[in-house]
Amino acid sequence: MLKTKRWLCAAVVALAAGPVSAAPPADLGQRLADGYARPAVARLAEQASRLEQALAAWCRDGGQAGAQAVRQAFGDTTLAWAGVEFLRFGPLVQGNRYERLVFWPDTRGVMQRQVRTLLASADPAALAPGALASRSVALQGLPALEYVLYDEPGLLQSPGGDHAYACRYATAVAANVAGVSGELRQAWSPQGDYGRQFTVPAAGNDLYRSQQEVAAEAVKALSTGLQFARDIKLVPVLGDSAQAARPKRAAFWRSGMTLPMLAASVQGMRAFYDAGGYRYPDDLAWIDAAVRGELDRAAAVLRETRAPVQQVTADADAWQRLALAGLILKNAKDIVDQNFAPALGVVIGFNALDGD
Repeated sequence: MLKTKRWLCAAVVALAAGPVSAAPPADLGQRLADGYARPAVARLAEQASRLEQALAAWCRDGGQAGAQAVRQAFGDTTLAWAGVEFLRFGPLVQGNRYERLVFWPDTRGVMQRQVRTLLASADPAALAPGALASRSVALQGLPALEYVLYDEPGLLQSPGGDHAYACRYATAVAANVAGVSGELRQAWSPQGDYGRQFTVPAAGNDLYRSQQEVAAEAVKALSTGLQFARDIKLVPVLGDSAQAARPKRAAFWRSGMTLPMLAASVQGMRAFYDAGGYRYPDDLAWIDAAVRGELDRAAAVLRETRAPVQQVTADADAWQRLALAGLILKNAKDIVDQNFAPALGVVIGFNALDGD
C-alpha cells in the first residue's frame, strides 16, 4: 500500500492545571456521539451504499436517468463525507481509513497517475471483491472515483465510449467506500469498542478515562478541522488575488463539489459543537454565541457562492467573498483555541501542518 503523507498533524491537547471555567457536561461523550458522530457516519455509510447501487445499475443499463442518479448519489456521498472528515480521531484515523476514503491533498498527482495506469492495464484482479482494499490508498476513495467519473474523458463526460472496465472500477471504488464507511459506523456504534469508551469514559479505559479527555478530543477536532478548511482547502486555491488563484488545487473541483463540501464541513462543525451542550458562567457566555456566529457566517458565505470554484476564482467579487470566508474561519479557530479551549480547561500545544 502506498505510504501516504500525514498532512495534518494532530493538535496536541493537554489538560490545564488551573481551574476549569465551564466544566464539560457529565455526559459529553454520549451527547457528541448520539447528537452528531453516530448519525453523521451512518449517513455516510448509507449514501455510499446508494452510490454503489446507482453505479452498478448505470453500468448495467446505461441511460441519462442512470447517469443523473450517479451524479446525485456522488454529490450526496461527498456532502456526507464533509460532515465526517473533521472527526479526525479514533476510528477515522485507524487502519488508514481517512486516506482510504479521501486521499487528498495530493500535490504530486499520485492518484491520477495510479488510476490511469490501472485503467490502461485493465487488470481484472484489481476488481475482485475486496481486492482494492489491499491496493494503494490513492486508488480506493472518492477522489479516484471523481476522476473516473468527471475527468476528460470521464464516464459521465463521454458515456458513449467503451468504458466497461472503468465502470467496473468505479463500482468497485464505491463498494470500497461503502465498506470503509460501514466500518466507521460499526466502530462508533454502542456495540463498538470505540463507541463504548467514548460515550462512557472510565478510569480503566484504554482510550478515555474522563469527560475532560473527551472534551480535549472535541476541541482538537474543531481546531484542526477549522485549520484544515482554511489553510489546506481554501488559502492555497485563492492565492493572493483572483489572478493568482489556482482552482485546480481545490478538492473535488472536477465535480463542482468544492464549495458545497466546504460549506457542509463548516455546518457539520457547528452541529458537532451544538451537540456538546456546553454551559458557561455568565461572564463567558459570549463564547457560545461567538463560536456559533462565526461558523454560521462562514457557512453562509460559502453557500451563497454557488458557482464552481473554477468560475469563482476568475471573478474578483466572488474571490473577495471566499477570502472573507477564510478570515471568518480564522476568527472561529482563534475563538476555539484562545477562549473555548481554556474555558473547558484544555490547552492546545500546537496545531500544525506536517509534511513528513
